Amino acid sequence: MPDQFRTAIADVLPSAEAVHERLAVLSNRDRLNVAEFFSGALPDVDVLIATPGAEALSHDLGALRGIPSVKVTSLAGHWTLVGSALHHPGDIRAARGPVRAAVISLELLAGQAEVAATVLATRRDWDVVAVAAAIERTDAAGHVHLSLLGVPVLTPVMLAGTPRGLVFERRIPHSA
Repeated sequence: MPDQFRTAIADVLPSAEAVHERLAVLSNRDRLNVAEFFSGALPDVDVLIATPGAEALSHDLGALRGIPSVKVTSLAGHWTLVGSALHHPGDIRAARGPVRAAVISLELLAGQAEVAATVLATRRDWDVVAVAAAIERTDAAGHVHLSLLGVPVLTPVMLAGTPRGLVFERRIPHSA
């Protein structure tokens, strides 16, 4: 599944701008491939939290898993969770214990939206069990910020910045 997505990203390397543009217009096939990857890799969760730009991926994953999706958005400089599932009692139901959530992201860079989603979910007494990022940039601080919060990152594609542009990460065995 992730091989087709990796190929789509490989076609635009080494340009970071081209990768960002490709993510903004992911084909349905590529988005579904990533959603299927996450459907198998993520632990059981009760709700998905989409970061800006990842709404379609979160929706597809939610449809595969049969769970609702909300999104984190910045309004007037403040992050907030929005979505109809927040306003309909019973839409977000914990299978057992507290509500378990996963944050869905297209590209994990500095991690501001992912950290904001994690903090906002924690304020609702939700446990964020993972961040699922279509692409993780290992030269950015996002993974470190999430690690400090105790949130693991799952990704089918890791990219590293080099003086010549982006390349597939080779320093981490499962990413090459």
